[in-house]
Amino acid sequence: RSCFREKFGTPRQSHLAPSAAAALTVSAEYVPAQSLAGLERFSHVWLLSYFHLNTNKRTLPKVHPPRLKGRSIGIFASRSPHRPHPIGLSLARLLRVEGGTLHLSGIDLVDGTPILDVKPYIPESDCVPGASAGWTEDAPVRSFEAAFTPKALLDIAAAERRVKTGSLKKLLAQILRQDIRNPRDRAQGAEGRDLGFFLHDFEVRFSVRGDRATVLRLETGKTMHKKERRMP
Repeated sequence: RSCFREKFGTPRQSHLAPSAAAALTVSAEYVPAQSLAGLERFSHVWLLSYFHLNTNKRTLPKVHPPRLKGRSIGIFASRSPHRPHPIGLSLARLLRVEGGTLHLSGIDLVDGTPILDVKPYIPESDCVPGASAGWTEDAPVRSFEAAFTPKALLDIAAAERRVKTGSLKKLLAQILRQDIRNPRDRAQGAEGRDLGFFLHDFEVRFSVRGDRATVLRLETGKTMHKKERRMP
């Protein structure tokens, strides 16, 4: 269970939104009381997931990562979800284990994403000092200043009381500091366009002007439309 309701607005990497929360409950068939024994001593876990919202009908050998701004790269030199086998890999912070449930933060997964496996993060094995970052070293991620209108601040305060979280403003800032728009979608890239994505039980409406992303308001009582959100 994740705070993110759809692909648009979900961080492209898990470390980009440390305040993003999720809970993963292990199926009873795996006897969580035994299979999770010892995991609570680790600070982070790897999550292997299935990209269940993919809409691609065929796999292409090259993809267009957003940070390359239209340029292409080989599918196996990227972390694109549009892969021959749509399996994702995320590193999440493990806050605590309660019964058969893992409470996590810093996630980049949509609510309802099937989790295939959980593995502990082991620093001596999983961290390689001086490792090369490949083409990503030449393609820095564009960073925005996150701003909020007075209306948005009132809406955020109400939402924090409703969903029982005190870090909603921080989470929204973390999400919108990165350019979540599709660089190949000209409509999304229009200056000042009113855009939205779903989070928790509301839709976040925002706009981008220059290097500033501004949260305009939060709207409740809306539903995600299949065509509008490009969901399969």
